[in-house]
Parts: sequence; structure tokens; C-alpha cells
Amino acid sequence: MGEKKIEIEKTVDMKRAAAFLRLLAAELEGTGDQEKNEFGIQLHDFNKMKIGLIKEAGGQLALTLKVKGLSPTEDLPKGEFTDVTALAYRPFKLEMKATFAELKTCASQATLPSPELLKRFMGQSRKLITFTGFGDSYYHAYWQACLAMEEAARAGRTADFQERLAAVNAIKKECHQRFK
Repeated sequence: MGEKKIEIEKTVDMKRAAAFLRLLAAELEGTGDQEKNEFGIQLHDFNKMKIGLIKEAGGQLALTLKVKGLSPTEDLPKGEFTDVTALAYRPFKLEMKATFAELKTCASQATLPSPELLKRFMGQSRKLITFTGFGDSYYHAYWQACLAMEEAARAGRTADFQERLAAVNAIKKECHQRFK
């Protein structure tokens, strides 16, 4: 028997989250109506379930559900269960992580980043703050710290660049600690 995995990631309002939790409760009790289950999944046969609800700005909730169970079925595709933003956001964050690592290498070696690296990072940061539901409350402070870091690098102030990059990193860590 293979292991069945289901992952759902959505940004929802309070009403929708409550409806989902009621659906989940019915599924766990075995009273769920498969015809009315908009997710098309049965959750009562599981070995491990992890539910996450994180309150975000504007009253929205980031809802995550991960279910593992024994079943002869193959892994279910994420398809419509996954929010489109999450599909675009995760690969983008991996690219950005690599760029940020390059900046941190420059700082650790007491060198300034190349104009191309700086431009790439600022472009990625500009794109980052357009994603809603992924730590929006940190975006303004993050962007201001990025601008200060960019200014220090362009002015050729290595020590100032290092300090400003550390400030960007501190905001990133705080955001990730709350929203990851």
C-alpha cells in the first residue's frame, strides 16, 4: 500500500475557514457528504494531520492542511487545492533565497555587491512585497531597509552596507518566524 498525501494551502476569510473546519469535522466523524464536499477528498482515513491557521492583515487567514494516510491510491495532485499565489510564491522565494545568500557572502567578505546583483535583489524585493497574505505587515519596513541597504552599496560604504543588510535580514527572520 502506498502513502496518500494531501496538501491544501489557501488564503481565506473567517467565514470560509469556519466552513472548512465544519467540513473537516464532518469528514472526521464519517458524516461528510462526498457529493457536497467541494474539495473532493475524504479525510477520515489518516495517520497524521497537521492544520495551520495564521491570522493575516485585513482579517484573512492563511489555511494549511497536510494529511498523510495509508491508501492504495497515488498521491493526489495539488491542483485546485493550492492557492495560485502559493504556486508562484514558493519558486520565487527559492530564487530570492539564492540572491540573498550572494549578498550575505559579499557582506561577510567586506565587499560591495555588483550592480547586477544589487539590481536583481531590489527587483526581487519589489516583487516580494506584491504578494498578499505572506507577511504583509512587514513589507513596508522590509522595503525601507532594502532601500537603505541599496543606497549604502551604491555610495560605496561597505560597513554601512553590512549594517543595512543585517537590518534587512533581521526583518526577514522576524517575518519568517511568524509566518512560516
